[in-house]
Amino acid sequence: MQKPESLETPVEPAEAPPQVIFAPPTPLSWRLGILATISAIGAIAFFTRDTIGLHGQAFAGILFFFGIVAAFSANLRAVNWRTIFWGIALQLLLAVLVLKVGFVRQGFEAAGSVVKHFITFSDEGAKFVFGNLYDARPPEAGGTWSRLFPDGRYMFQFAFVALPPILFVSAFFTVLYHFGILQWCVRVLALVMVHLMGTSGAETLSVAANVFMGQTEAPLIVRPYIPRMSNSELFALMASGMAHISGALMVVYISYGADPVAVLTTCVMACPCSLYLAKLFLPEVSKPVTGGTVHTGKEKSPYVNAIDAAATGTSDGLSLALNVAAMLIVFIAFVAMFNFLLSGIKPGLLAIGIAPESLTWWTDDLTLPKLFGWVFSPVAFLMGVAYEDASKVGMLLGDKLAINEHYAYLQMKAMKAMAEPQMADRSYKLAAFALTGFANFSSVGIQLGGIGAMAPNRRHDLARLGLRALFVGFTASLLNAAMAGLLNP
Repeated sequence: MQKPESLETPVEPAEAPPQVIFAPPTPLSWRLGILATISAIGAIAFFTRDTIGLHGQAFAGILFFFGIVAAFSANLRAVNWRTIFWGIALQLLLAVLVLKVGFVRQGFEAAGSVVKHFITFSDEGAKFVFGNLYDARPPEAGGTWSRLFPDGRYMFQFAFVALPPILFVSAFFTVLYHFGILQWCVRVLALVMVHLMGTSGAETLSVAANVFMGQTEAPLIVRPYIPRMSNSELFALMASGMAHISGALMVVYISYGADPVAVLTTCVMACPCSLYLAKLFLPEVSKPVTGGTVHTGKEKSPYVNAIDAAATGTSDGLSLALNVAAMLIVFIAFVAMFNFLLSGIKPGLLAIGIAPESLTWWTDDLTLPKLFGWVFSPVAFLMGVAYEDASKVGMLLGDKLAINEHYAYLQMKAMKAMAEPQMADRSYKLAAFALTGFANFSSVGIQLGGIGAMAPNRRHDLARLGLRALFVGFTASLLNAAMAGLLNP
């Protein structure tokens, strides 16, 4: 098997639409020029932060995050700028409506309250199965289970409180899918983007479905078309999956204490954002099978009736909940191991005879979260986060990328529970915008397994595009946060 000449070319060209646009490759001087420009923008924003304020930081971040995707684009000459223009316009319109228009914001706040109340339905089932173990309230709030652990030894019982809602919401969304309600909502969302952005029906339907479904469930809506997708369509499907979360986990993150409006808003904003960034990074050079239309055919529900749908959704939710629990156990264990190794570096250097005065610059409590904070604090700063909070938000971003968003949200929940305020309320809200997405390293494997099972002939393309989709999906969440940082007071 010969390696394709570029990312736009599938490994098995006979399986995908033929290339119809032949643009010269992006000159290296363009890439270097873009990188130099956005680096200068970031540096100017940092040194003038007292003058430009938090909104100025966020505006610089929007330019930076867009620019870094453009710098690594497969072919800037082939980009359809209509797609980019309308994508940005839709993203900005959604952000302005939610964050600046009173009745729209009130509507999202009401939706957030509905979601919070929705969680309590699963509590009834958890109470019956787990008894007092389901009660996550601390002793001072009347918690039953927590009273057994005085003197601050009580810990949030994740398995009995956070996982049951995944089962219930998974079953609920599967029932909606059975009755066609979910597909109708998805088609309404996709219709607007197809006609404004000029994207294909299959990729746009999948992107819209990510508002409600997970990164391996949303592609089911366009499953028959995945084997024949162009690489650009396939990439949009993958990057969007990284930039969104499923409806079930949206509920869970709000239950962790994340700002409901931020979580709901960024899920909707991620639709146009992830789509136009994907098209900027990997432009369409073929003629998609479903170009310009959302009429991809209606599939019959695979379930016999609503009871069968609910039962199947529950089983799928159980698999997801066990996967979440297992991932957390393993990755938190890895964090503990790395923390142990990092904390032993300085004592080890001292033990081999290096003078203590030559290591005064080395911190005594070096940990993986602290390293993440250093690496990602400039990113948090460009989201519009206050300078003093940037390292803490940067730590959460690093946790999300290296481990997963569950762990990052739980870390943020612990920060909120501390007696002394750890960050400003604005920083928590922007962190919620940036953390809401599946963009982490384990998702690359999840997509390769899930989407690869639907189109085995495209596994090579999925493997080639996986890390690039992670980059674009992660950047889409940051761009959403920066836009929220620009509009938030």
